Amino acid sequence: MTVIVKNTKCEEWNKLLYNSNKTSIYHTPQWKKFLEKTFDYEPKYLFAEDESGNLTGLLPLFYVKSKLTANRLCSVPFSHFCGCLGSEDSRDALLSEALNMYSKLNASYFEIRDSVEGLPHQNSFSTYILGLSSDIAETWNKLDKGSVRRAITKSKKMKIEVNSSKDIDDLKDFYELNCINKRDSGVPCHPWKFLKNMFEFLDGNVSLYTAKYNDMIVAGGVFLYFSDTVIYGYGASHPDYLNFYPNNAFIWKSIEDACANGYKYFDFGRVSYDNKGLIQFKKRWGTVETKLYYSYYPQIPETLSGNRETLIYKLATSTVQKMPSLIYKKFSDDVFECFG
Repeated sequence: MTVIVKNTKCEEWNKLLYNSNKTSIYHTPQWKKFLEKTFDYEPKYLFAEDESGNLTGLLPLFYVKSKLTANRLCSVPFSHFCGCLGSEDSRDALLSEALNMYSKLNASYFEIRDSVEGLPHQNSFSTYILGLSSDIAETWNKLDKGSVRRAITKSKKMKIEVNSSKDIDDLKDFYELNCINKRDSGVPCHPWKFLKNMFEFLDGNVSLYTAKYNDMIVAGGVFLYFSDTVIYGYGASHPDYLNFYPNNAFIWKSIEDACANGYKYFDFGRVSYDNKGLIQFKKRWGTVETKLYYSYYPQIPETLSGNRETLIYKLATSTVQKMPSLIYKKFSDDVFECFG
């Protein structure tokens, strides 16, 4: 008999993660705490136990309230994959309890970022994963010679210096670059508290790599670490220095370090199918595509960014692009959590 509870001991939680082959950084207690401290989300985590009280399953859930993107029960915000863990009986019991919970909330839909049998599902994204080797040369040879390897070599000739950093001032510089890039794209940027809290609560599971030219940060990336996988979470670069190839430089350095530290996979993160340029960039790193399926109840919802060719979407992005910097940052602080 499976019993569903809403709390468990941290050591039991971590033991379950260690013994599961589908676990990720998004299933961890640290990710839960990070989201709780950063946004006004209500945690609704469910745990499965057997008759002896042993933890046998987990379904991470947050209740996200938003007038802009609709109230929803989600597993979990700001992840690109996160589903039920545990035995089949445990997963069935967790899903049943989650659907019961959904029915009692003022939520428009329930989302699990994984494929769940019996629920409507949708494939709008893929991720691209590079297999790593302790032999750096073997990993290097997977990269496209005419674009990626050439760009990395050029960045070194142009004196781009790459380092891993936990320095708060470096993180602030990355935040400013990210604001520039996101505003140019017409979308909200990650709030400062998002980045600050990530480094506070994820600690050893997160790192910032910076690319500097003449001691100025011109690009950087935030990477997440768990088990045998590194995830390239967030990147930004100064538009005036793209011909120095700083993005290629810091990505390659993070891959080199991942190989040296025994990681097996480097996940370039999710990308939507309409972003052809980013897809090609990720493919050139010798990656293999993994399609991401998200499951919904009672039906697949419409999203604000579902069709980027609509007049409403184009007007919204144009408005964001014209915002003064301070107004843009305040706007992003107010609305970013709606899009988790």
